[in-house]
Amino acid sequence: MAQARFGVRVADDRKSVTVELGPVDGPSTPVGLDLEQLTKVINLLGHARRRMLEGSRVEPLDGKTVKTVANPAWYVQVSQIDGSLLAFDHPDYGPVAFAISRNDVAEIVRILSAHLALPTVQTVKPS
Repeated sequence: MAQARFGVRVADDRKSVTVELGPVDGPSTPVGLDLEQLTKVINLLGHARRRMLEGSRVEPLDGKTVKTVANPAWYVQVSQIDGSLLAFDHPDYGPVAFAISRNDVAEIVRILSAHLALPTVQTVKPS
């Protein structure tokens, strides 16, 4: 597969981006996208990534470093799958939701309950 170069530039008014994709040593054509179009491209790329991983072994996350988003907007509801729906608004990808089975919900509740049982850590603010 040929090597490619890829670039994205956000407009000064943050209402659009310019995306450029082309061969490393050849010409490319910039394409302007608004937020809705960019979100669609991100979703399409995500679906393509998922298809590339089909049939591959899913590695456990335990012990891995993952990109963390602090204090995202979130939503939880009981789902029709005998489990729960957990959604987050990810700043890079937009709203992302997970359907979590009842057994996994029980495990999450067990772990978070153990966390809440720990003493509260007081952060000292400088005066």
